Amino acid sequence: MYNTPKRFPPVCRFYSQGTCRAGQNCNFAHVLPFGDKANGNSSDKDPYSIQKAIRDLEVEQVEKKYKANIKKTTNYQNHTSIELVLPLESDKQIEVHLVIPYNYPDLQCTLQIHNLDLMPEIQSKIQTAFEDDEWHQMKHKTLIQQLDWLTTHFNKFIS
Repeated sequence: MYNTPKRFPPVCRFYSQGTCRAGQNCNFAHVLPFGDKANGNSSDKDPYSIQKAIRDLEVEQVEKKYKANIKKTTNYQNHTSIELVLPLESDKQIEVHLVIPYNYPDLQCTLQIHNLDLMPEIQSKIQTAFEDDEWHQMKHKTLIQQLDWLTTHFNKFIS
């Protein structure tokens, strides 16, 4: 009948605040704000926020599981450093310095062994095996799983 153009719906005030629950079913227009307000989206604030959350959670898990064995935990600008003594299946212990980079889990952690009773060749062999093991490439393993791997496979390296 009448040839009037369809009007654009009014802007959704909840979407502009980032809290619209209706999503695609909303009767209002979802328009991104201009200027500095566009940077207010949670996904744009820190691209490493998910990595940071994972890293912090896993560091807390290590601190909780090995609470009695941790010598020192230090947070630096680009990594977290944990010095701990891991109990092995035999009655031995291994002194470990675990370095967790800021980009963890995208970048894997590194390991340094500080046992004076181990020859440097064996220490290097263990560190290389820990960092080059194929399960690092297959899928993400937590810090706890990586340390458990070290304690179970340690005897294989010293024999």
